[in-house]
Amino acid sequence: MAFYSEVLSNGSITMTENKGVHIALVCAICLILDQGTKWWASDYLVPWQMTSYWGDIVRIGYTENLGVFLSFGADFTPLQRTLFFVIAIGVFLSALMGYMLKSHDLTKLQVTSLSLIFAGGLGNLIDRVLNQGAVIDFINVGVGSLRTGIFNIADVAIMIGAVIIILATPMNAQKSAT
Repeated sequence: MAFYSEVLSNGSITMTENKGVHIALVCAICLILDQGTKWWASDYLVPWQMTSYWGDIVRIGYTENLGVFLSFGADFTPLQRTLFFVIAIGVFLSALMGYMLKSHDLTKLQVTSLSLIFAGGLGNLIDRVLNQGAVIDFINVGVGSLRTGIFNIADVAIMIGAVIIILATPMNAQKSAT
């Protein structure tokens, strides 16, 4: 059985019950992985102590981030953090879900990538609500002094979704232009 009952000639899918199931499955898998690894990190890792693996390419350690990407906004007041990182992100996620459900011209790949972005955003939003505005981060990768910020599985889902949507959209735009 196909995921979607109707696929248009341009590769887009119409809203069906199966599209909603696809979104729900992607989100459920991401949220289970994200929240499960955050639970593991909070229960088993020593706060602020990084442990190196694979020749120091990967470091694992429990941290709490009051900001967003690369700790932007960590110095905001609690009210500012609530307004920007809970309410605004909640509104954005609601709009994103509405767009995914109502749009008739999204491909399966675009729906999957937007679902990853939604699930990652929701995973971090859940953290903010449950942890007094903080997000649990525990992964750092790099070589020598060239390293990423500390992140989590929700951040990975957001980045993968963003890369896919960026790479998939030009292909579809070129395809529809011909």
